[in-house]
Amino acid sequence: MTHFSALLGKEWLEQRRSLKIIWLPIVFALLGLTQPMMMYFLPDILKAFGTGSETDQVIALMGNQSAQEIMAQTLSSQFDQIGIIIIVVAAMACIQSDRTRGMLAFIMTRPVTTVEYVLSKWVMQCLVGLGSLIVGYILASYYTYFLFGKIDITTLIESFLAYALWFIFVISLVVFASAAFDSNAIVAMISVFMAILLGIISGFGGVVQIFNPAYLSKNAATFIMTGNGMDYFVATIFITIVWIILLLILTMLMVKIRPLQKTE
Repeated sequence: MTHFSALLGKEWLEQRRSLKIIWLPIVFALLGLTQPMMMYFLPDILKAFGTGSETDQVIALMGNQSAQEIMAQTLSSQFDQIGIIIIVVAAMACIQSDRTRGMLAFIMTRPVTTVEYVLSKWVMQCLVGLGSLIVGYILASYYTYFLFGKIDITTLIESFLAYALWFIFVISLVVFASAAFDSNAIVAMISVFMAILLGIISGFGGVVQIFNPAYLSKNAATFIMTGNGMDYFVATIFITIVWIILLLILTMLMVKIRPLQKTE
């Protein structure tokens, strides 16, 4: 436990030096503000820059959107697209950079286990990532309430918890890819590709969604819209937790079996 605390402290120091604890929450705050602010002022912007009946028709087609619709759109179009890409970029070098700089080889010669090393990386990435997500989610909820109307607080919490588990899965996937590959570009491409692919599959429905962590994201939006989850929601939660544990185990294996330092 002492070794794990020391490694966690090292990770916290790296987060501070890279300023991720500052810029990542700011980025997610902007993502949370974007959808409600944009949808609220969009009709006025269209009226200011548009002319003729076409502009009025576009505004009419938009209709009066509810607070639930705006919040669901924030999850699906801001956090689940741009937000996923940002968290991938923020976490993609967490293990790969240690191997390249020789830090991994140095750490593994200390009385530290692979489990402690991987968990320190994973826990810190989850803490910073989820902390940033919470900031963005709270701001999105507040401005949606302020501009469009009330949303049940219990529904918001349930929605966040469902989405947070999907978010943790994505972080776990990135940490694994960072241990498996030497190139940051490859880590980012594979992680983003898998997240997009799982998101596309989640739109098909069916019992196969039990094994699809991205189905939790769709459930999060459904919670906001209806107050209830979709079919197989509880089963998907348990399977996603299994996926996360499996990714952590595979990450530990990759740290053990791959060379500790990249050779040119």
